[in-house]
Amino acid sequence: MAQEEIIKLLSEMVKIKSISSDKNHRDDVDASSQFVQNLFADLGLNTQVIKVAGGMPAVVAHTDINPSKKTVLLYAHHDVQPVGNIDLWNTEPFDPVVKDGRLYGRGSGDNKSGVVVHYNVVKQLLSDLPVNIKIFIEGEEEIGSPTMSDFIEQNRQALEADVIIIADSGNVKIGVPTITTTLRGLVDGIIEVDQPMRPIHSGVGGGVVPDAFMVLSRIITSFHNEKGELMIEGLTPTDMQVTELEESFLKKMLGSDEINLFDTESISKRLWLEPALDVLAIDAPPVKDAVNLVIPKASAKISLRLPPTEDPEHAMKMLEEHVVKNIPWNASVKFIPNS
Repeated sequence: MAQEEIIKLLSEMVKIKSISSDKNHRDDVDASSQFVQNLFADLGLNTQVIKVAGGMPAVVAHTDINPSKKTVLLYAHHDVQPVGNIDLWNTEPFDPVVKDGRLYGRGSGDNKSGVVVHYNVVKQLLSDLPVNIKIFIEGEEEIGSPTMSDFIEQNRQALEADVIIIADSGNVKIGVPTITTTLRGLVDGIIEVDQPMRPIHSGVGGGVVPDAFMVLSRIITSFHNEKGELMIEGLTPTDMQVTELEESFLKKMLGSDEINLFDTESISKRLWLEPALDVLAIDAPPVKDAVNLVIPKASAKISLRLPPTEDPEHAMKMLEEHVVKNIPWNASVKFIPNS
């Protein structure tokens, strides 16, 4: 396909508001799956839309299977994230625009471009394929693939392959083809502080009993030292090698040259080969609702990214042990994993 055709095809896909997390866009997700099915059907592939109970529509397709050849499964997803704060957009999310050689629109990169890549590759190689090709275009990746296990179990034969190629990653630099061989995994949980008391006036109880914010903040700050190094003991190190990433490129991804990074000798190692903990959200009264009370309850959701060689069950155990070991003042705290 010429570049103009690729841009046109991707633009048509971006216009479909296939937001899998929004029940008001279920018809759009269905329309998106139908669009993808038609694409591969037009190439002559055996194609169908499959939806398991409670799930979103996925497209499964395959060329004629030759048992003497290896089979490659091409994966992407056709659903997209919500728009979020529209005021932060410089263009209309579902009205794709090309600027300076880049196409802007919701899902243009993640991951409708992946669908177009697979389509174009199959189209170019179809007349002389050295392998069997299977296609799996998911419709619920952006909501965590909740029915993936059921889908695989019910469609195992349709998805069986020797190799899986996933077009849903990134490049170390724009214009530099990049093969991602490993990714960090993830475990998460909620730290819940629930002091066994009723809210009391800070003039009465302040300085006598620790409030939930103090307890929670002490636990959160225990995860890193002053250099930003993770302090969870017992996690498994790795000696894998990665492509080195320039600091300037990372700052460009972050959208700021002024942001200060952790003091580290290797950005790439920190990004891809070391565990990383982040606080994703905190439940507590907002500042605008502040009153002079010693607050008994607060919680935070945390996530721990894992090196490719780390066992997630072991990592979860180490994370929970760290939380328990760092509970201050014998406060009432529990850790709720996988929540």
